[in-house]
Amino acid sequence: MDAKQRVLATLAHQPTDRTPIDCWLYQKQFVEKLAAEYGPREQFLDEFNIDIFLGFVPWPNQYGRRFDVSELAEIALRDPRDAMWLEHTSWNDDFAGLNVRQAIEQQGGKRAIVAHMWGMVEGTSSFLGIENCWMNLGAEPERMIAWFDRYADWMCGLVDSVADAGVDMITLSDDWGSNGRMLFSPRMWRRMIAPYARRVVRHARARGLPVNLHSDGYIMDIMDDLVEIGYTSLHPLQESAGMDPRTIKERYGDKITIYGSLDVIDGLLAYEGEALDEYITQRFAIYAPGGGFIFNGGHFIQPDIPPLRLVRAYRLVNQLARQYGSST
Repeated sequence: MDAKQRVLATLAHQPTDRTPIDCWLYQKQFVEKLAAEYGPREQFLDEFNIDIFLGFVPWPNQYGRRFDVSELAEIALRDPRDAMWLEHTSWNDDFAGLNVRQAIEQQGGKRAIVAHMWGMVEGTSSFLGIENCWMNLGAEPERMIAWFDRYADWMCGLVDSVADAGVDMITLSDDWGSNGRMLFSPRMWRRMIAPYARRVVRHARARGLPVNLHSDGYIMDIMDDLVEIGYTSLHPLQESAGMDPRTIKERYGDKITIYGSLDVIDGLLAYEGEALDEYITQRFAIYAPGGGFIFNGGHFIQPDIPPLRLVRAYRLVNQLARQYGSST
């Protein structure tokens, strides 16, 4: 199987030759350290059989300022079919990713391409700021709901754009969890956020695109909702926030693909040597049997991670990934 076939089969809970592998090498300082101590990113991607590469869509707020909640109704969202959403290059200084066009052109022949996009809350936070976004969910619910309605329609247009460009999958990044609980009540989420997230997810699925949810933190309270909405995978399943791996595999392993398992702080930074080997081996033993698992770190690999520790980890990951294939 090639990378795209392997990833799509896993998302569909079909047999594969091995567990798909990803690694989010998009933080500039770490990529530079990796190049100095090991080799360029492309060498790592090839040597360790990385199956996925992300193409990033910029923040929806490209106005250069924050807005007050009273201004939301008047914000003119730029045409989602404008090529700038696929070809953006004005990134933050610490970013080492590619836009959607670059990702397809440079990596599409070797890996599945995922368009990384901004969901309901994270996209809105780019306009209001994180704290004001959360505050106004309670203080100005009707204004926020009216905005989410507009934003969901805009996002569906953006889904069309990346689908036509040729991506294989999308990620909607939308942090909803904290430690041991959600950032807002499940009841609020179901009323104010879920209907609009559902619209975007189902539009993407209708276009033939699997949809990954990236949400840090504890979101066990809405796992059934995520399955019903139609998300095909969930990243990263943050154990340190209370997401229990065995419970998730037992209850949801046949319903949603688990995409993650290597916590950057509580795994990759906390352990080294044989302790890190054991950490990774245990998570393969929990998540990989029966398929429906893509190995990845929990977020961008950060510059305080020793590069050769990551190299050691992914040597083991490649060995373990081959043990859990079932198509041959």
